[in-house]
Amino acid sequence: MKKIAIIGAGPYGLIALDRLIKQSPINERVEVLLFDPDGSGGNVWREDQSDQVIMNTVMQHVTLFSEDEGPNLAEWSRAEAPKYLSSLNYEEVFSAETKLGKNDYCQRRYYGVYQSWFFDELLRALPENVTVDLIKEKVIDLTMTETVILIQASRSYQVNDVILATGHSANYLSKAEMENQEYAEVHKLFYQGPGNPSDTQLDHLVEGDTVILRGLGLSFFDYIALFVAKWGGKFSEEENCLVYEPSGKEPLLVVGSGRGLPYHARPNNQKNPGEEAQPQILTQEFMEQFQGSAEELFDLLKKEAELVFYQKKLAHTELDLENFLQDYRQYDRETVLNDYQISAENRLDWTALLDPANNVSPEEFPDFIQTYLKKDIAEAELGNQTGAIAAAIDTYKELQAPFNAMLDQEKFTPKEYFEDFFGTFNRNYSFLTIGAPVIRQKQLLALAEAGVIEFLAPEMVIERTNGSFLAYSKKNPNRSFKGKNLIEARLPATSLERTKNSLLLKMREKGYLSAHSLTFDGSKHATGAIQVARKTHQVIDKNGTVLPHIYCYGIPLEGLDWLNAASPRPKSNDRVFYLANQIVNSIYR
Repeated sequence: MKKIAIIGAGPYGLIALDRLIKQSPINERVEVLLFDPDGSGGNVWREDQSDQVIMNTVMQHVTLFSEDEGPNLAEWSRAEAPKYLSSLNYEEVFSAETKLGKNDYCQRRYYGVYQSWFFDELLRALPENVTVDLIKEKVIDLTMTETVILIQASRSYQVNDVILATGHSANYLSKAEMENQEYAEVHKLFYQGPGNPSDTQLDHLVEGDTVILRGLGLSFFDYIALFVAKWGGKFSEEENCLVYEPSGKEPLLVVGSGRGLPYHARPNNQKNPGEEAQPQILTQEFMEQFQGSAEELFDLLKKEAELVFYQKKLAHTELDLENFLQDYRQYDRETVLNDYQISAENRLDWTALLDPANNVSPEEFPDFIQTYLKKDIAEAELGNQTGAIAAAIDTYKELQAPFNAMLDQEKFTPKEYFEDFFGTFNRNYSFLTIGAPVIRQKQLLALAEAGVIEFLAPEMVIERTNGSFLAYSKKNPNRSFKGKNLIEARLPATSLERTKNSLLLKMREKGYLSAHSLTFDGSKHATGAIQVARKTHQVIDKNGTVLPHIYCYGIPLEGLDWLNAASPRPKSNDRVFYLANQIVNSIYR
């Protein structure tokens, strides 16, 4: 008999469970223990969180079924959800969600219910040789012996193999964060380090005083939604624009980041499952032969996006579009654009997309931000099939396979890997493609127009002075704001060195886990990820030995794998399914 433990019952853990069940050998008994104190769905998607936090992927593009063996989230919501919600007495709680369309964004906890249903369906269809036990406990230790692995929760369990799918975990604060925390305690201020906004105790804020938020990504938008619910303010629509109606309880929100701008809004979706962008240049055949630099690859990705942009932008002109696109694929961009007399306003401007405030003075920035938001909203609302910029951004987002191939085959140099790919490129990629739904950008604009939010220019600085936090832009230090509340509006970075996860800590102390790092320019650079064998995802211990029966994938490998927080998409041969299959094939080998 084979006994396997999966630690973590979020999407990665459930997908691993599905593969273990579907691929189980018919002539051997298999027992799977699934550990998670929050049950199926895990912590991030738990059902007892605020209804204000929503997903940033439309419902029809979310699934847990590999090879489309079951309904995606939108299909489930229409067909299966009513009966399942009734069985849980959740009809009223999620009545609004069941009315959403396939291109809407549901509450994050609704995806958690879908995961619970998925788990129940797996149990309902178990083959006779497989048993699954969900143990709603925290695993606190793991010990390897010569014959078995001991898993410690409230009691000890013996297993043959372990899959670590632990997801997001809190970190011990960095030196700077700890200094802010200690300062807040001494001066009776509020400080929140990086973490899940749904877990932040906003009732502990210093009421009536300015709130400073550092970070303008997805967590920032979660905080905005939670704040509006806390205040009791409302949004109303007037002439296709949102207007914020204050409750009178709003403090001033001062917000900023290194770039100074919120991520681009997600374009309105017009794509069905399976309609992802297809490479015209970065094909599998091309990548098998590619020996160029990281910068060359990034530039070719831009060219892929440009081809889609011009296909949309020039569709209704008198230009010979087919010949233009053929020439553009093959030859120098500038030469082709000039030969076909493409005007400046019809060209894709990457600086305007990646650095919109490039030519804006720090003094002009507070006024510029509303112009930026309005333009971003307008482009996103044109849709990812009909809007030229929206379609280009979607193409840039969806062509991930070439980069996964480079990582898997270790074709980046260490410096390219750390500084260029996981550094500059990944920051730009996130800003451009991993934003919030356009409704969130509209709400942000309404709050800015209502005077509730003040934006700092780029290069935000936080200081501690005179019993308060002080926020300003390094580019414009004369415009500063004092506040008694400071929130780091971002999730904790993946870090084996700083993690608070008790199991990973114990495994690191015992030498079972080692930190992934790269060496270049005479220095060692930690990525934060756990070191694993790339092909099988078996963990590598502190001595460099591959541990044959312990596997890891998902969030703890961010920095070694890429985009591990993304939900699997239907009809896409999603990488999450590929990795789960690699692990399960190794276990059953």
